[in-house]
Amino acid sequence: MFLVIARNAVVTGASSGIGKALALALAREGARVLGTGRNEEALRRLQSEFGDRFEYLACDLSGLGCVRAIAERVRESFSPLDLLVNNAGYGLGKGLLEMTPEEILAMAAVNLVAPLALTRELVPYMKPGSTVVNITTAGIHVLMTRLPLYGATKIGLHYASAALRRELAARGINLLEVLPGVVDTEFHARAGLPAPARGISADEVARRILKAVEAKRKRLYVPGYVGFLRALGPFLPALY
Repeated sequence: MFLVIARNAVVTGASSGIGKALALALAREGARVLGTGRNEEALRRLQSEFGDRFEYLACDLSGLGCVRAIAERVRESFSPLDLLVNNAGYGLGKGLLEMTPEEILAMAAVNLVAPLALTRELVPYMKPGSTVVNITTAGIHVLMTRLPLYGATKIGLHYASAALRRELAARGINLLEVLPGVVDTEFHARAGLPAPARGISADEVARRILKAVEAKRKRLYVPGYVGFLRALGPFLPALY
């Protein structure tokens, strides 16, 4: 179903959550996937399952060396690139004044700088008809008091995505922004926060993303009803 749009794909943050679900779905459909992440053991397990349909690069996107390494691998064996998914990202359940300067810089690098730098580096290998997917969050429309820096970096990526969409369109490349609500992953535990009572599965999010890529959509809220935050968010109290 997805072969036409994703013969070659790059998925960042592929070792867990939405990124892993996307990498699995693409590989099962026969696409060649380059998955990146910091957890090399988890990435190696994916490779053992899918063989030459899944390659991995274990590196940390808080440094530009990781961006350059991904670009080099794409140049060598994943060109032309049909799909880039900028999924890697994380949060910390701390107030802005509780965070160290190092924590602030690292999160801004992974959540905001890396997607833009990676897109810039990989565009030369993408042809008209290809797609860039930026994962932000529906939480950008409200004040997330327990994840303030995460929200700030994601609203920055939301703003940049709107500008980048225009630039990519001139090259015939589509940009899809995905704004998930609560997803059943390890995100909250890793942020040091209690897990929400319920959330949509990462597999369902991946399925909807790939359908949206196929349909050349520009924006996707998952689940769809969280799109109400776009209109009502400014009138809601601070959440989280």
